[in-house]
Amino acid sequence: MIRQHLAAFLWLRWRLLANQWRRAGTFNAVVMTILAVGTVVLAVPLFIGCVALGVFALDDAPPRTLLYLWDAVVIAFTFFWTLGLLTDLQRTEAFALSKFLHLPVKLSAAFLINYLSSLLRLSLVLFVPVMCGLGIGLAISRGLWLASAVPLVLAFFFMATMLTYQFQGWLASMMSNPRRRRTIVVVTTALLMFAFQLPNLLNIFRPSVAKQRDEQSQESAASLTKLLDEFKAGVIDADEFQRRQQELFEQNQAATAQDQLQRAQKWDRTARLANLVLPIGWLPMGVTAAAEHNAWPVLLAFAGMTLIGSVSLWRAYRTTLRLYQGEFTSRGAATRPPPVAGAVQGKVNRARTLLVERRLPGVSEPVAAVALGSLRSQLRSPETKVMLLTPVLLGALFGSALFRSPDDVVELLRPFAGIGAICLSLFGIVQVTANQFGFDRDGFRVYVLSAVPRRDILLGKNLACLPFTLVMSAIMLTVVQIARPMRIDHFVAMAPQFVSMFLLFCMLMNLISIYAPMAVAAGSLKPAQSKLIPVLVQMVMFTFLFPLTQMLSLLPFGLEALLRWQGLATGVPIALLLSLGQCAALLVFYHFVLNAQGRMLQAREQKILETVTNRVP
Repeated sequence: MIRQHLAAFLWLRWRLLANQWRRAGTFNAVVMTILAVGTVVLAVPLFIGCVALGVFALDDAPPRTLLYLWDAVVIAFTFFWTLGLLTDLQRTEAFALSKFLHLPVKLSAAFLINYLSSLLRLSLVLFVPVMCGLGIGLAISRGLWLASAVPLVLAFFFMATMLTYQFQGWLASMMSNPRRRRTIVVVTTALLMFAFQLPNLLNIFRPSVAKQRDEQSQESAASLTKLLDEFKAGVIDADEFQRRQQELFEQNQAATAQDQLQRAQKWDRTARLANLVLPIGWLPMGVTAAAEHNAWPVLLAFAGMTLIGSVSLWRAYRTTLRLYQGEFTSRGAATRPPPVAGAVQGKVNRARTLLVERRLPGVSEPVAAVALGSLRSQLRSPETKVMLLTPVLLGALFGSALFRSPDDVVELLRPFAGIGAICLSLFGIVQVTANQFGFDRDGFRVYVLSAVPRRDILLGKNLACLPFTLVMSAIMLTVVQIARPMRIDHFVAMAPQFVSMFLLFCMLMNLISIYAPMAVAAGSLKPAQSKLIPVLVQMVMFTFLFPLTQMLSLLPFGLEALLRWQGLATGVPIALLLSLGQCAALLVFYHFVLNAQGRMLQAREQKILETVTNRVP
């Protein structure tokens, strides 16, 4: 019966997926179908190509080459597999197991059906043919020893998929308590993203290979210069000069070869240690051991991956069973003590002004209500916390290059590092600001039914994003000033520069939010229905218009650099004065643009309401 059940539920999942594509639009359904069919068709030439690679290109490759090749394939698979996991931090089962309880299907069979359904992912469709084809090719070209690569690949995929399924089940059990859900989403995403950025962060604290090569080149150039000076002074003759020059050349070649050998040996030791410690490295380690005709590492790698997958399978099933029996949700309610009347009365007496009840100086009460309400919503939402990790990681990525850059950076170019820091802070909130009304969901009805001017709604939305960008920009600018200090007038000019860039950013994001809204699933950054047209509009407008609008803010520093290059106005803080003037002009321009965008919002608010509340037919 399980075969018939599996076929029926796989067909049902396909129908649900097809209906989801069709609801998103005919064009979207056609494109997604082409992509799905193309991915499946691409798996066949990938399999054939990897078999040919193993037969003809790796027939006499050394074990070290096989280790690095398999490490690269495993790392690529882990990267794409983790990206899929990041999109669904909470378990999104194909079918809720509670719906199976009234059917003549065992819970274990339903669990197995859900697990098999979770394997239908793009990364598996692409990497299973690649790794299996590579293992078969090695077995054909190098004999029975490398035939063990195929069972090692199957054990690896069994371990990876079961660990992921167990992890998702654990998250589902933890997220059954709403108080822990937001923290788990943010912490899990932060850890996964930090793990991928860890190698780059480590580069900050170790000397670069390029720096070591520069030091060797400088030593060689100094020795050659000294030898040339001795020849010109008549200390040595031409024959002695040529002999010693040849010796220096041979010494440099020997030192370079020795340095390359030491680095290769160091990389080899590091790679083998990492493969021994990390379970994802057991597959490359087993293939390398098979190439070296060493049976014990192969058997241990296969047994270890199979054991981890089996234990994860058992624990995932037990977690799912306990989740649907209500153990995770009923335990907290049973142990929670009843409220004390005195404590409740004390809380009422100590009532304080809430954040949404405060007033903002300089703006009207409706603007303050929209701004503070949106800010409070963003502070509570897990998607905003996840979003704020983007500028942190991007800052670490580009900050490492800033710290490792030469100390003699041109003084006029240093302010552009500060401008780049502001751009990173703006880029970090683009997912929310480019779809401001999508995250309101059903709450957007309040704006539609209210008598608040639409320009005030847009102004409040823009002010709600100001604290995030202001704090992140201040932190990044401080780091830039410490790493590569700017002139005091340039550093002061960063304040009006930030205001100008923020105003340009807000005007563009308002436009995108009005004309390309998308419904967003609760607790995530993932669109509820991915319609292709709004996605393309957002990508085109942000890809082309965002750089163009931000380039306008570079005019003060560009003009100052041009005048200094011509030798004009060397003692005048031109960039600071022009930044202040630009900021004042953009404030006036923003006032008029906001009025026009308010009229655009009023004309399209019904269409936006249908979209963000997911009521599109």
